[in-house]
Amino acid sequence: MKRHAVLLVLVAIAACSPAGSSSPSGGSASPPSASPATSTVAPSPSASASPGPSSIAGAIREVRADVGRLSADDIGGPRSQAVVAADAAFGLRLYRELITDGANLIYSPYSISTALSMTYGGARGSSASQLGDVLGVGADPAAWHQGRNDVDAAISRFASLEPSEGVTPLTIEPTNALFGQDGFPFEPGYLELLAQAYGAGLNALDFAAHPDASRTAINAWVAERTKDRIPELLGDGTVTGATRVVLVNAIYFLGSWATPFDKALTKAAPFHRLDGSAVTGQMMKASLDGNYVRAKDWQAIEIPYVGATMTIILPDAGRFTSVESGLDSGTLAELAAHPAYEKIHLRLPRWSAKTGAELKAPLIRLGARDLFDPEAADLSGIADAGLFISFVVHQANIDVDENGTEAAAATAVGSDTTGGGPDGEVTVNVDRPFIFLIRDGGSGEILFAGRVLDPSAR
Repeated sequence: MKRHAVLLVLVAIAACSPAGSSSPSGGSASPPSASPATSTVAPSPSASASPGPSSIAGAIREVRADVGRLSADDIGGPRSQAVVAADAAFGLRLYRELITDGANLIYSPYSISTALSMTYGGARGSSASQLGDVLGVGADPAAWHQGRNDVDAAISRFASLEPSEGVTPLTIEPTNALFGQDGFPFEPGYLELLAQAYGAGLNALDFAAHPDASRTAINAWVAERTKDRIPELLGDGTVTGATRVVLVNAIYFLGSWATPFDKALTKAAPFHRLDGSAVTGQMMKASLDGNYVRAKDWQAIEIPYVGATMTIILPDAGRFTSVESGLDSGTLAELAAHPAYEKIHLRLPRWSAKTGAELKAPLIRLGARDLFDPEAADLSGIADAGLFISFVVHQANIDVDENGTEAAAATAVGSDTTGGGPDGEVTVNVDRPFIFLIRDGGSGEILFAGRVLDPSAR
């Protein structure tokens, strides 16, 4: 049987800028449009109707199952919380696979897990069991997909809010899509799963006849949904005439701090890197009410957004490597079990960062082997046509400033706390490498995670 390639594309964008201002990319502060690209025509009425060949290079035609999205009736309940816990465990295992010497990191556990869950829905046999074990799906795949639907509903709950009192409301916009070869025999049941649990349709392209035009069309789709922060996700040669499926998850995050930092208080100050050298960082300053945890070798603070939180895990001087290597679900449990609500006097650097990663090798090391083997892969739940995954692409970027966060990444770790006593005040100076998590305030889902070793690096 001839084998055909599946490409997973995972895009993560976190953003924060004040209401009415421009984003760093030069776009407006409003969230990206969820409307289809201009090349997309009206969806067909039923998934059972096979799409016909497209005669226009790069033209996208949506084919959507004639079913509605599942109701989200377990937001915050055991089913969605099982997904949140599994995503956290998977995301922290992946963290250790993604770090490279001396580099900042930003990635989206939510985005990666969502796209892989869409793939899992079409996997069979050992391909399904291996990927299910990596993701932590458990014994009930249907409950997993319903739980993902519930998590998506939870993180999208602020979509209709309008700016008020100079504060940009929290915007978290997840977008899922499948780009498939026009005329390919996709399983109707798979298209129904995508529509019901992931709100995704099939966007038909002619990869076989027009691979580069199809790549350009997907890049344009991604650029529209990320406000042009990622104008060319897929480089030359990533899409070939053998490509039949491209799965995409994109997430855009725009949030303001609940307590903004005063720009007038931002000052240049040293940030101490792991090798003992120092760079100059622009250190922001604020006093805020939030959760604080002191553990044996680290301290952590939660900085609230309007509807979400950033957790800064700051290892003690000389303890970053040991704390990072031990980062797991137990660390998150300790954060949740022992918080103290304090007045926190905080110094935190501004930073911007971006990460591009090919996830094939990390996923194989974690145990999802067969999906990438042309002879062993079984994705017959998508189409009985010899599909395998050729590679997995993930990009994320972040900007953090006095107003909040835009895109995905972070830099700086705070120094020891002082204070305590009856007034419940602590001082945290994030002047050395640190780890960060951005979590949805309703579900607790980890939207973004990473580390900052040097806030001056771009």
